[in-house]
Amino acid sequence: MKTQKDLKNIELFLLDMDGTIYLGEDVFDGAIDFIKTIIKKNKKYIFLTNNSSKNKFDYINKLHRLGFPADEANIFTSGMAMGIYLNENYKGKKVLLSGTKALEDELRDNYNINLVNEGGDVAVMGFDTELTYPKLRAICDALDSGVPFLATNPDLVCPIENKRYIPDCGSMCIMLENATGRKPTYIGKPSPYMIDILSKELGISKEKIAVIGDRVYTDIASGYNAGALTICVLSGEATLKTIEESKIKPDFIFDSVKDLIDLI
Repeated sequence: MKTQKDLKNIELFLLDMDGTIYLGEDVFDGAIDFIKTIIKKNKKYIFLTNNSSKNKFDYINKLHRLGFPADEANIFTSGMAMGIYLNENYKGKKVLLSGTKALEDELRDNYNINLVNEGGDVAVMGFDTELTYPKLRAICDALDSGVPFLATNPDLVCPIENKRYIPDCGSMCIMLENATGRKPTYIGKPSPYMIDILSKELGISKEKIAVIGDRVYTDIASGYNAGALTICVLSGEATLKTIEESKIKPDFIFDSVKDLIDLI
């Protein structure tokens, strides 16, 4: 049973973005002050997002525009994790990707992934906000041939302004499953893979890592699966009802990250 005293021992905060520190272009009250408090306390923070439709520079630019301090060391996306995973497990293989231009550039330029437009040794589905029917047909053909199937994240929807949502990678994968009978291996949250990478790279044990997010089935589940402390905020998708109905429970529940400022 975690107590608020455990929050003082956290050395690394892994924060979701959409629904946790902002929604669209609207910054949540206290979110910037929370990040500044982490810095003041000489602790580390990384924005950990399942959204692979943008690359790290897109996020840095947006965070700066909204007033958040951030650089390359403060961003880790499921797209970046996919690049690492592909190099660890399918190095040099041809990869058929359905993803945005930003994800293509991320994988090709930063991880030297060999991307192809048809066929391929591995099929990868991202949160493709530039999705076309030819892309769907190409990835279906690849899946029908039996190649491994990977996806960046299982999120069904992505939040936008005015409490609205659009289909995310998980919904796109359901289409592919209905067409081919194939289910992907997801690299992003709730897999502990992203947290495992950061824990190893930074030399910080899981017990001193806190995952903060607004979704139980991705954010909180990833922290739970990794053995990290978990904090669910009610500023996005999760409600007290959905938390109550979930088998996985967060260690802490707060209305927003603002409530954490005096506790860390």
